[in-house]
Amino acid sequence: MQGFKYFIHGILTGLLITAIITFFMMSKNIISAGGRNFNTISDAINSDRESAITTAVKEVSPAVVGINVLKEKKEKVKTIFDNDPFFSNFFPPQYTNRIVPSMGSGFVYTPDGYLVTNHHVIKNGHRIIVTTTEGKEYEAAIIGSDERSDIAVLKIDVEDHEFVKMGDDKELSRGEWVIAFGNPYGLFEYVNNPLITVGVVSGLKINFGFNTTDRHFYESMIQTDASLNPGNSGGPLVNARGEVVGMNTMIYSAGTGGSIGIGFAIPISKVRSIASTLIEKGVIDRNFYFGFAKVSGTNPVNFKERNNEDKDDVKGVVLLDIQKDSPAERAGFKKEDIIIAVDNVKINSFNDMGKALFEIKDYKVGDKVEFVVYREGEYKKLTMVLESYK
Repeated sequence: MQGFKYFIHGILTGLLITAIITFFMMSKNIISAGGRNFNTISDAINSDRESAITTAVKEVSPAVVGINVLKEKKEKVKTIFDNDPFFSNFFPPQYTNRIVPSMGSGFVYTPDGYLVTNHHVIKNGHRIIVTTTEGKEYEAAIIGSDERSDIAVLKIDVEDHEFVKMGDDKELSRGEWVIAFGNPYGLFEYVNNPLITVGVVSGLKINFGFNTTDRHFYESMIQTDASLNPGNSGGPLVNARGEVVGMNTMIYSAGTGGSIGIGFAIPISKVRSIASTLIEKGVIDRNFYFGFAKVSGTNPVNFKERNNEDKDDVKGVVLLDIQKDSPAERAGFKKEDIIIAVDNVKINSFNDMGKALFEIKDYKVGDKVEFVVYREGEYKKLTMVLESYK
């Protein structure tokens, strides 16, 4: 019994000595955790505050810019006759252009100073000033601006600037963490750093189609609950790896003018495609054609009657003629083909085909369009490359 008592006493003494040595080693920078050495226990605790989010913020911030724009705004000149029903007929309204300030965000796309933002940020811009995280201001030149996609490319005079790392929006998952960078309410210039908000991807492939009011075409948008506010437009939406997956573009504000937790970003794949074309050509060519010379709607009844055969019930658009040396001919279309789908959009009528080709997706010259046709009792897939009018 006495021996067991000494045995327990020895174990407790050993544990106490081990604890003392461990504390001493930590204080002398001898202990290592996860491959990182710490000078003090405080350093070890502070290291736990570092995360993928904070690392991404450090990596991306130097490539984000604040954009201040002086815009020309057309305003009606007030006169004493405005509310007079008689004299207002003799004195038509007069208008004047007034310079008003506006703001937005952007991010450097290449090390030689090309940067991207939204078209609506710089629209009617009289002068565009870009502020970087070094506190420098540059007057930017517009390389190209595409109203329909709401994407613009600017250029500032730098040679070796920090630029963003591009990600793949097709790999995004709902619920994935994302960070929104930008210049909300023009606060960038006060701190020479973008302001950030953090949230998740709350929706994918949100289609708004073509808006006849602002003439923007928003498709496959990324929805996020990361707070977006006025001035965030044009800033990058970044994943936890520090890769840009979208460009912050608009919010749903329910009339409040501020964020209520529903914001939308243009996928970076579309931004890259439009930006590359703008840098190369300055414009986006949507003056394409198909080569369908004549078309006609069909339905199961008249299709059977016209062919006098017991064929499948098929609804779609019949090609009555095809232009020679056209995109349709090169894609393999034949007379009497019945188009029943365009890029997975079902076609039941001529109106459906018009919507599929001009209202649902933002096609441009060089894009590939996949058609499904019914031909002689079989369904075939045909791929057309859109070409510009010669």
